[in-house]
Amino acid sequence: MSKILDGKALAQIINEQTSQAVKQLAKPVCLAVVYDPENAGSDLYVGMKARQAAKVGIETKDIPVPADATTESVQEIVRNLNQDHTITGILIQSPLPEAVNEQIIFSTVEPNKDVDGLGAVNQGLLFEDSPLPYTVAATPQGVMTLLKHYQIDLVGKTALVIGRSQLFGRPMAALLNNADATVILSHRYTPAEKLKSFLKQADLVVVGVGQPDFLLGEDLKPGCVVIDVGMNVVDGKATGDVDYSSASQVADYITPVPGGVGPMTIATLLENTVKAAQQNN
Repeated sequence: MSKILDGKALAQIINEQTSQAVKQLAKPVCLAVVYDPENAGSDLYVGMKARQAAKVGIETKDIPVPADATTESVQEIVRNLNQDHTITGILIQSPLPEAVNEQIIFSTVEPNKDVDGLGAVNQGLLFEDSPLPYTVAATPQGVMTLLKHYQIDLVGKTALVIGRSQLFGRPMAALLNNADATVILSHRYTPAEKLKSFLKQADLVVVGVGQPDFLLGEDLKPGCVVIDVGMNVVDGKATGDVDYSSASQVADYITPVPGGVGPMTIATLLENTVKAAQQNN
């Protein structure tokens, strides 16, 4: 049986450290969240983040955008938040309404308030493995923190990332590359036979495609590490992209869903917000 990578337990430790850091700051810490209230998933996540933020002493300012929002109208919202000295960090909760170009909005956020690391400046610093301080998207950064906590060595290992979104796959691949893993980045256009071949080579698999039971135990290399970033609901229960029952018989380490990457994402976002406050002060 696999050893569980307990993101919930580690997130509690990070949240306690964040809470202590907030208490040491002279100014209040405030996270502004721009989101589409018509999207049920976003509405749920924003509420979860607000509740956890309150527990560690971070204020939140939720800013819903209307269904008819345009790129220009959301840019105006973000520019005002950039200039608001009471706002420590800005989170753009994806997805925004259909007419809004998210990439433009991500890069409208000032880099020093870009607490989810999705703007072009922070992503550029990540991809060049810059020695300068920069912010990384919370989900992949949370994955790296989890791997480090469990002392999982990445140097020279073959890492397969399934999914190439700006929020997860691309920064995940860059982080693993920066950690000296040999990285394969696959996506929806990767032929099924090639993906199966990659899986049998992979010492580490990180998957986030939004499909329940996308990976089975038989697909995996024995002794690998499995990080399940997926979040789906099946018969009213949360489940990931990996069939946990079969994969846990093959992998050495695995993240559960819920209780794996999800808590780490929120904890990392709040940690990033406090770091922004420290650096800006």
